Amino acid sequence: NVIEKAERIESWLLDHPDHEEAKQSLAALHAATPTPIPFADLDFNLGERWIPAKVYGRFASEFFETDINVSYHSNMDEYSIVCDRKNANIWHKYAVQGEFRRYDGINLLKHALHNTIPDINKSKEVTDKVTGETKTIKVRDGHAIQVANAKIEEIRQGFVDWLGRTPDTFKQQLSDRYNRLFNCFVRPNFDGTHQTFPDLDLRRLGIADLYKSQKDAVWMLKTNGGGICDHEVGAGKTLIMCTAAYEMKRLGLANKPMIIGLKANVFDIADTFRKAYPNARILYPGKNDFSKQNRQRIFNDIKNNDWDCIIITHEQFGMIPQALEIQEAILQKEMDSVEENLEVLRMQGAEISRGMLKGLEKRKQTLDAKLQNIQDSIAERKDDAVDFKMMGIDHLFVDESHQFKNLMFNTRHDRVSGLGNPDGSQRALNMLFAIRTIQERSGKDLGATFLSGTTISNSLTELYLLFKYLRPQALEKQGINSFDAWAAVFAKKSTDYEFSITNEIIQKERFRTFIKVPELAAFYAEICDFRTAKDIGIDRPEKNEILHNIPPTPEQEEFIGKLMEFAKTGNATLLGRAPLSESEEKAKMLIATDYARKRFKNVVSFR
Repeated sequence: NVIEKAERIESWLLDHPDHEEAKQSLAALHAATPTPIPFADLDFNLGERWIPAKVYGRFASEFFETDINVSYHSNMDEYSIVCDRKNANIWHKYAVQGEFRRYDGINLLKHALHNTIPDINKSKEVTDKVTGETKTIKVRDGHAIQVANAKIEEIRQGFVDWLGRTPDTFKQQLSDRYNRLFNCFVRPNFDGTHQTFPDLDLRRLGIADLYKSQKDAVWMLKTNGGGICDHEVGAGKTLIMCTAAYEMKRLGLANKPMIIGLKANVFDIADTFRKAYPNARILYPGKNDFSKQNRQRIFNDIKNNDWDCIIITHEQFGMIPQALEIQEAILQKEMDSVEENLEVLRMQGAEISRGMLKGLEKRKQTLDAKLQNIQDSIAERKDDAVDFKMMGIDHLFVDESHQFKNLMFNTRHDRVSGLGNPDGSQRALNMLFAIRTIQERSGKDLGATFLSGTTISNSLTELYLLFKYLRPQALEKQGINSFDAWAAVFAKKSTDYEFSITNEIIQKERFRTFIKVPELAAFYAEICDFRTAKDIGIDRPEKNEILHNIPPTPEQEEFIGKLMEFAKTGNATLLGRAPLSESEEKAKMLIATDYARKRFKNVVSFR
């Protein structure tokens, strides 16, 4: 953050006006400061948390032609709106009438600020397939939801248009605020060619020198105290890990680094480390060392000895107990967030998604059970228990870090496709506990190095979760404390119509595009070293891909038709099976997918 660094030096120079080196540093920082982005080039979203809530209040008052006050509660990531005098714009022009209630302009403004859509229901009569009786159920009202979405988009576009009409002085203030928060990151030139790497045995490694890319990556990790090594497979990540770990230990940047890798790769990592640094004190435990009867001994071995590096598998890392107090603090924070979201949803009443409410209540129960278990463990803890914090590990190198990408997060976007599982995995949560332990000790971000050739692969949330792991303090400075707050700044959500598995047209919400990409890329690049094989100079043959389109057989087409009808009606006789039970009815899409997978796996089965 060159702007923040320049301000610190300017403040220091007030008391030391004759310090020439500081003046030179200040001049260099000013020269490196990114060109300010003018207001006209900024892409605004209604609901970005860095924009003061009073700005949204001014817009809403003008848009609805009545006094409206908007406030933001950061602890709940929640906007609240007060309007004492509702007029025709609120009651009629920007309102939607559902079968069970009316959604006025204030309701839709709140959804616009949170970038969500109300879950509007209507009644529908259906016939019970077992008893033949007719009953009335609630279903989503697609037409009303479509109308509400159109009016929400009108409000959101109205904000952008309103900003364009504001005075130039206000536009300048807003763009200055944005540039200070987001357009302030510059990736240093991490040129590592000056490093000499004492004790590195190139002869035993069978190489003349490290790649320049490896030297640069090691220098970045030493300078930043960690980061992301996003190198293509075969680009030398293993040697980067080993060299960076040893260098951190040698220079006092880390006291006890740990490398964790896949079971299939960890022997090669340990072998490379031994060849690179034959005199290093390395702990590479075997499988039996982590057996139940030997686990306490190996934990004490890690704790009580001055290792240059400890190398273990992902599974062995998962067996190391995390500090109970750290677990309690993180889970309590997640619990608070879930409870706050639940409170917000209950206040919204009938316009919420029942699925989202049930999902949050289930998450609360799960977190509550975990918290109770941890509190019981704290009460019953033995004096000789050793956990990750006691071991003194102060830097983690995580090979194939994408294995830990499924970290929990909270979101209101329960109907948005492609966000992944907000509940996360225990493996990823365990990694968060460990990284927060290191960050708490250092008082800084990072403290870990993620290495992978597929750092981001499937969902938008993966990029946010990398920052949640490694840059929590930097996110907090930007006013971002949740996925929704992050997405409000850097992503655009759209609602389109797609064909479902049953060949019906359905409404789908997705985050389809990133916005403010240069600033987001700079924030990522500051801690990331990205290389392809071509960048490094590794010669690889060109890959030629040929797509063969094989038309389905008549038998396959007939079966697809039955599957689609089954997915629509739940009529199990189409598949030659007994009627579905109540639990199977809820999982009929999963059953259809399973039938398709099994049948299409072997084409011969259709003959």
